[in-house]
Amino acid sequence: MKTPQEYYAIARSMFLSAHPDFQAALDGLTQQEADGFNMSLAQYRSMQADRFYAAFLRAKNQDAILFSIQLAEPDKEVAIQAIETYLQEHAAALGMTWEEFCQKNDL
Repeated sequence: MKTPQEYYAIARSMFLSAHPDFQAALDGLTQQEADGFNMSLAQYRSMQADRFYAAFLRAKNQDAILFSIQLAEPDKEVAIQAIETYLQEHAAALGMTWEEFCQKNDL
């Protein structure tokens, strides 16, 4: 099973592949623009790719990690395990038991 960050990176790549206009915009970015942020061109393009993907997710009202797992994991059983692991970690970060979290979120 991949980490949430790995699922996010794969899904972001899939999103950009499905939207060549965004990829073209990223390819058109220059080092001069990156210099304004004190970044390398690769870092600047990665940041902008994250912004494109995040804006898409916000517009669709999607949780970034849940959506990314569903998009990037072809094995349904592994996807279910990854989602459950992510939600359990989220519950722990909120200081909730898994049972409390499930009850609060109607899971």
